[in-house]
Amino acid sequence: MNFLAHSLLGFDDSALIAGQFCGDFVRGRDLSRFPAGVEHGIRLHRHLDRFTDTHPGLQAFRQGMVDTPRRFSGIVVDVLLDHYLAKHWERVSDISLSQHAMNTHRALREYESYFPDSLKRFLAALEEYDILENNQHLASIEHTLFRLSQRSPKFAALALSQAQLKPLSESLHDSFKLFYPELEAAAHHYLADNSLPGEESRE
Repeated sequence: MNFLAHSLLGFDDSALIAGQFCGDFVRGRDLSRFPAGVEHGIRLHRHLDRFTDTHPGLQAFRQGMVDTPRRFSGIVVDVLLDHYLAKHWERVSDISLSQHAMNTHRALREYESYFPDSLKRFLAALEEYDILENNQHLASIEHTLFRLSQRSPKFAALALSQAQLKPLSESLHDSFKLFYPELEAAAHHYLADNSLPGEESRE
């Protein structure tokens, strides 16, 4: 899962969305410095990442990506999931992708004071480059992976071209079509089983 999927599974709850984004920037088990709703979102993020990483259908696909080192195949699949969701947005949301992006930016700004500096910097880029909305374009996916490849020479294998990404995306289409409803159900079940005091179930 990447940022669009995590924001979508924040279910229009500002604190959950903020926590879902913090999940990639915050380490450790002690999350007491965050508001309860944001902490809830971080734990949801971690639960959904585990669900995705261990899903049998996606595991099999990652193992079949012989041209991509195994340690990076999951990253590629995560980023392509955002591309799939953006391309088929009307299947997964009742509001437009543009409106969802604006709602997400607003939610993140609401809780920005709690964010680590790395997430604050990313938030600026998220807005400036319309990253969430641009996931519908394969060129944006290429750029995302290129940016990740610059972290270290060891990450160079992530710099995949659109010509390399297109067949992967097409091959994943049917898997994502089956996977996303299961992922959404996993999010609902987690929130139902771990609801905050006074919070109604999302089931």
